[in-house]
Formats: sequence, C-alpha cells, structure tokens
Amino acid sequence: MNEAAPAQRVEKSRRPFLVGRLKEIRSTKINLVVLYYPNSEEFVMTCKTLRDRRFKTGAKRVPGINSVTLILTVSVVCVLLVTLSLAHPSSGIVVDHRGEIFFSDLSRGLLKIDAHGKVTTIGQEGGHWLALDETGSFSQVSFEKSKHWPRWFKRRTPVNVRPALITDGGSPLVVGLDGNIYYVCDDERMIPGGLQIAQLSPSGKEKLFNPSLRQLSKELGGIKGLALGPDGSLYFTYPKAVLTITMKGEITTLANPVVVKDCNLNVSPNEAPFLRGLAVDSHGVAYVAATGCGCVVKITPDGKVATALKAEKPWAPSGVALHGEDIYVLEHIDPTSENDQSWPPRVRKLGRSGKVTTLMESAP
Repeated sequence: MNEAAPAQRVEKSRRPFLVGRLKEIRSTKINLVVLYYPNSEEFVMTCKTLRDRRFKTGAKRVPGINSVTLILTVSVVCVLLVTLSLAHPSSGIVVDHRGEIFFSDLSRGLLKIDAHGKVTTIGQEGGHWLALDETGSFSQVSFEKSKHWPRWFKRRTPVNVRPALITDGGSPLVVGLDGNIYYVCDDERMIPGGLQIAQLSPSGKEKLFNPSLRQLSKELGGIKGLALGPDGSLYFTYPKAVLTITMKGEITTLANPVVVKDCNLNVSPNEAPFLRGLAVDSHGVAYVAATGCGCVVKITPDGKVATALKAEKPWAPSGVALHGEDIYVLEHIDPTSENDQSWPPRVRKLGRSGKVTTLMESAP
C-alpha cells in the first residue's frame, strides 16, 4: 500500500488540567468511587456531589468515620486526583454523512477534519469515546441537568445541531438505530464501566440488556469497544474476542479468540491482540483496532480474521470509523504505554483501492 504525505501536522499543546476518568480509592474504612473531569467546574461539582451524598457507600453510612474525617479524607483525595494520569488514550472517532471526521484528542479536545483536509478544534474537551447522533435524538438533552451528571455523558455540539456529538462518561457508547444511547456499564446501577450494556433513552429511561453478560465480561477481561451493526445489533470487543448482542439480548460470538497471525507486539504476548475500538460495515464485517498488535483487523461474519491495515511503531490504532467503503483509523504513539502520557494522535484513511492517506498527524 502506498501512503500519501500527511495533509496536516498539528503541533503538540498543553494537556488539560484534568481529564475524565474513574478512580477507586480503597482503605480499611472507606471505599469510594471518585470521578474527576476535564475542567475545574466539573471537578468542583464532583466534590460537592460527594459531600451532598454524605459520603455514603452504597445505601449505608460508612461505619466508624465521622463527618470531619470524611470531609478531610475526600478533600485530600480531590487534591490528589489532580495529579493522576490517564489509563489509556482516546478511541473516539466518527464520520458523519458529509464525510467530515470528528475525533477526540485528550491533549487538544474535540477536533474535526473537513472534506478539504483542514483540521479545526471544535471543543476544548474531548473524551475517551465519541458517539455520532445523526438524527439528533439527544440534540436537546442537557446531560448536565440530568440525574446522570456529573458522572456520565456530555453533548459537545450546540442545542438542536444535527448530527449531535456525544462524549462518554468512562466507557464505550454508541447511538442506536432506535435513537437511544447504548453504553457499557458495570451493574444494576448502570454507572459506566466494563461488564454490561445498558440503554439510555432521550427521556432518561434506562434498562440493562442480558444480565448474564456481566459474568461473561469478567471472564473475558471486560468490554473495550462498542459499535452498531447494520441490523441494529451491537458489536463489542474484549481484549481477545468480538461478540454481538441483538436488541432482544441474544448474545453471539463473532470470533474468540481473535488471532492476529502477523502481530507486531507492543504488549506482552498474553495480552495480545488487546482489541479496542471497532466499526461494522453494511455487510456485517467488523474492522477492529488490535492495539496490542499495531494493526486493524477485518473479521467477517463467519469469524475469519485478516489484517486490514498495519501501523509502524511507535504508532498503534485505538479507534475505527467507516464512511462508505473507506476506513478511518485513529492511532496514537505508544498507546499501551503508561510512561508517555501525551499519546499524540494521527488519523489515517484506508480507501477502497487500498491507498493509505495520512489525514492528520500530531507532533510527538
């Protein structure tokens, strides 16, 4: 495959002060889930939420801890969280009906590549995951005013703008054919996580899909990516497998284990291929970011696996989007490393003819 020269190179900028993620703080007397976000306003809201909930764990008050101790504990935690780093780079990339590409850069925010290849920043905050709401089901929803805030989703486009762009609250998400958001959660509380899939309607109604998915996800290492299939079913990745689930909750295995024969390892062999983001075409063929093998793999409906696009080290893919027969891949420098916390991104396009074009590349 011949690769065209980069259309635009973006200089590295300063990372946001805080970036959204979950952090679990444990001690012998307290077990709190603390969330922090990409700006000071959300950060303050989080600490206030913890205070207003009287620092309850589940439905019970924490035994043996008085209010002063709890206030001091959480105050220290809120300060310490400022310095904590990301667990992984963004996998968020989508392409709208006009062919405009949107992707999340945790250092720069939410970016757009237009039809002429121009890169612009449309929001100072990005996210780990990004959903395209083509019909605008959530174009009027103010997540900040819902019961989900501050721990869930955020619309990144103005009110009534279609398509709407929605970033995650800590887990993969997608807008379904029915106009609902589908996202990965942990349990019946339906807080974003990695074990189950939940549905959220524009009116705020929630429900879990097949509860048996929780145990399966524990066994397979947690859900790492989520995409919409042509018939409305959902495709999702585990580190070594790809499964599907229908709107009735019926689960089917597409490929397990996913074996990448020409894997260019950038993780330990027992972690490979470390699958993450994916996209599915109109024929049910899944294109999956095999981050641990530095490539995108193609998985057919009968479970056959082949490499579609390779990345040279230190680059590796984390997210995939489709537009017609073109494949768009979000890649990062050393995305599995915890030492390089900036993870500069680039976006490449694999065309129908096999030509590879670099649309955007960040300076490391």
